Amino acid sequence: QTTRVGPPSKAMSTNAGLGAGIVLVATASLFVTMISIPRAPLNEEQVSLGTTGIRSSWLRPRTASIISGKPRCPIRQRTSSRIRIEAKNHQRNLLVRAVDKPSLVAGAGTLELNPEVTTSGKGKGGGRNTPEELVQSLVHQDYLNRAPLKVAIIGSGNWGSAIATVIGQNTEKYSVFADRTTMWVFQETFEGRNLTDIINNDHENAKYLPGINLPKTVYAEPELLEATSDADILVFVTPHQFVRGICETLKGKVKKDALAVSLIKGFEVSSNDINLISEVITDTLGIECAALSGANVAQDIAERQFSESTIGCRRFMDAGVLQLLFDVPYFKIGMVRDVAGVQIYGSLKNIVALAAGFVDGLGLDSNTKAAIIRMGVEEMRRFTKVFYPEVLRSTMWDSCGIADVLTTCYGGRNRRVAERFVQEKTRSWNELEAEMLGGQKLQGVLTAAEVFEFLSSNGKLQDFPFFSQVHQICTGSEEPNSIIGAFMNEDLKPFNIETRGV
Repeated sequence: QTTRVGPPSKAMSTNAGLGAGIVLVATASLFVTMISIPRAPLNEEQVSLGTTGIRSSWLRPRTASIISGKPRCPIRQRTSSRIRIEAKNHQRNLLVRAVDKPSLVAGAGTLELNPEVTTSGKGKGGGRNTPEELVQSLVHQDYLNRAPLKVAIIGSGNWGSAIATVIGQNTEKYSVFADRTTMWVFQETFEGRNLTDIINNDHENAKYLPGINLPKTVYAEPELLEATSDADILVFVTPHQFVRGICETLKGKVKKDALAVSLIKGFEVSSNDINLISEVITDTLGIECAALSGANVAQDIAERQFSESTIGCRRFMDAGVLQLLFDVPYFKIGMVRDVAGVQIYGSLKNIVALAAGFVDGLGLDSNTKAAIIRMGVEEMRRFTKVFYPEVLRSTMWDSCGIADVLTTCYGGRNRRVAERFVQEKTRSWNELEAEMLGGQKLQGVLTAAEVFEFLSSNGKLQDFPFFSQVHQICTGSEEPNSIIGAFMNEDLKPFNIETRGV
């Protein structure tokens, strides 16, 4: 059945528990811990929150999941088809899928049958859910109260312009968003015209995303403070080395309840510490920050080729509004709570892509490239285990993990430039970047240097020979063929005695 929030009954109010936020169906000792929507039809033991066409991980038997609210609230199973929740002084219209119709007592409010909005995406009479039904069912009341939400995109390069095509569609489609989306554009001239004038008049970023029409509701603004004025959602999509400076400019000038989302693949590294981009944004601006990353080549998304991406956000209340902002039929969004994992994998994969490019530049074939990619992925996994043990293993298998690695190692800019670096030995990285990327930035070389410095300062270089070797090739202290030679030896690999299942 499909259920939604309704007014509490007196009988149910007397049994209200101490839970805070939105909680759903499970056994007496289980807690709600996941944001998810089923990938396949539910079986008799699976219970899940549902929305239209949005992916999730599989659920364990007799567990539940939620889109917004606070997790970890103890719940008690009941046999009626009504479910009581605590809704924090306001009614909610969250959807719930419950095959065996159990209910729970955990606060004030009820969830009751709603035949009009379902997890299959079909509304009343078999038609698709309307945009307004999705807004009312997915978006947290705090955001509904502030609607229409103003969205500002900070960055206008290849990726920034591509994601603007997605955001522009959804801000027009869903009433919770303001019609106009502002995009901060670093002012420069292209073919004798200001880039902002080209975007606003021709609706095309002719320098960084030529041939792609931008939505007419996307407005280019050269002044950062003007572009972000009164913004409710800030979408960061700039090279990672510029984020702190941008945040310092914005400090004290953004809404206190604004939500940020980072689409940046990289992190800030000092000799003894790593700062994720979301942490830099939150620490500087004092606002919550989610992260989006995935197997996303900007040109492919701009051309509406099918792809997936992953959003990590800590707060359940942010999940619905972010899904509606980014999810379109050809760009599907999966939701996880692992904000750190989404960002770390998205950063480290650029180092692996450099190694893949070295292999291609050497003219080596599939076996070698596959082995190098595998070793790189293994060091990514080891890095998170050592320095970010809270990262979930399952995140590696989402779009932000292994899928992003494969995409970057076969089609990304880091791979392409690394291949040329090997083939044209006299050319520097800066020269190749300027010639091949048309003003875009090459992230992998900088990330490799930052990771090398961090590992060296922490005495861990010997534990990460792959990352170390890539950096030394980038600096010229090792030859490109050492990416293979360093691992061709007489040593036997140890026997893997792990006994845990997948």
